[in-house]
Amino acid sequence: MKLDHIIIGMGRCGTTSLSDYINQHPHIANTVIKEVHFFSVDDHYDRGETFLQDHFNLKTGSFTTTDTYLLMSDKGPERVYKHNPDIKITVLLRDPTSRTYSNYHYSLNNGYQKSSIGLIESLKKEKEFLAGDIILKNNLCHFEGSLYHKLLCNWLKYFDQDQIQILRTEDLQKTPQKVIDQLSNFLEIPRFQITPLEAKNKAKKVKSKALQQFLLNRNHWLRNLIRRPMRIKIIKSFVIKTRINDRVNSMNKKYGAGYPPMTEQEKEFCSTFFMDDLKKLKDDFNITL
Repeated sequence: MKLDHIIIGMGRCGTTSLSDYINQHPHIANTVIKEVHFFSVDDHYDRGETFLQDHFNLKTGSFTTTDTYLLMSDKGPERVYKHNPDIKITVLLRDPTSRTYSNYHYSLNNGYQKSSIGLIESLKKEKEFLAGDIILKNNLCHFEGSLYHKLLCNWLKYFDQDQIQILRTEDLQKTPQKVIDQLSNFLEIPRFQITPLEAKNKAKKVKSKALQQFLLNRNHWLRNLIRRPMRIKIIKSFVIKTRINDRVNSMNKKYGAGYPPMTEQEKEFCSTFFMDDLKKLKDDFNITL
């Protein structure tokens, strides 16, 4: 089995909604869980492609999955290319200032970011994580993860530009049917009528940051301890099919947390920081955010 299509990010841009719309399509075989971090997480990739295949129920269709770590992954482009050099790739992008601020508060709420470190100050800390664990890189490099042109150029080393489709979060929110029609055309599969969805992944805090770190941090000591039984196929299959991790993760969230609006200083700082990258994105990909 080879993937025909993959969504490589970006996190905090609406990929959950996009994945849910894709799940409605009768001609697409999606993974049981939204994200299978096969190409981005070393431990998963080292298990071989059966790890990826185990996350599919359907045996026919246009095979697709989502991995929001991939756009920032240094190893990801080559791994995906080796899997299928003809694969089609979708990227969902949001205004970089809004995404950066959202990612910052997501990390605060989930126990990754220290509350004593402000948004602007967090940029100074990003160098510590850029060459490290992909999960920490994704959750703590708020600014780097919003330099879309820079990140996309890494993928152009392996894939032609016409293999990469760029969608905008704003369009998915306002005209989801039009966006899904665009995706269907890109994948060369029949269009279909979607059922509108409510917004997903609104800002929320967790009830227990310790539990959340266990669920999300692959280096957590307890998670490393119980990982061994997961190599037994029947146990692994049960965990995947029942989506236990996702269910516990959802139960640990409390809604309505939100976060305060950006300060004028933060807005001005982000506007200046992303100016050059946004210009290159417009010039080279004809995308305006």
